[in-house]
Amino acid sequence: MKSSILIASCLLSLALVACHSKNQDKTDDAQATQTEQQGNPYISDTQAQDTPVKEENLSGEVVVLTASDFVDRITEINNENGFRYKGTTPCIVDFYADWCGPCRRIQPMMERMAKKYKGQLIIYKINVDRAGDICERFGIQSIPTLMFFRRDEAPGRMVGAPSERELESTITDFLNK
Repeated sequence: MKSSILIASCLLSLALVACHSKNQDKTDDAQATQTEQQGNPYISDTQAQDTPVKEENLSGEVVVLTASDFVDRITEINNENGFRYKGTTPCIVDFYADWCGPCRRIQPMMERMAKKYKGQLIIYKINVDRAGDICERFGIQSIPTLMFFRRDEAPGRMVGAPSERELESTITDFLNK
């Protein structure tokens, strides 16, 4: 009897997940079509350009963000028109966790890069344990993940802990685009 109930509940769970997945696929397809019709979702429209942005921190320090800071400084996460970077200075967002060894290893590198590229690049970091919605919207599945944001462009991504040379090369390419 118990095994019958267990099997039935497993089958029900699978059916619900499959239905949700099919509905999500339809929603994703509809959103993709809508986005294609509207043009590049990363190019700011007049309203986005007129929206006041919090003052950018060009101090050369790594800036720790909360989830609400991320929405205020980087991008809305529920914008139907796509992600639009709110800042004017290119930035990197380091998705990290305190318990993550590779995240702790790259922290000194990130601090050196923030100082080296002071005024040209802002380096932010956000704790994935405190920003689940943001991680879900950006598909963050591994940490550290570095996301590169520039006005009017799709965000770039680097997953894993790069060497200092790889990081510097990527930043140089990013800034010279």
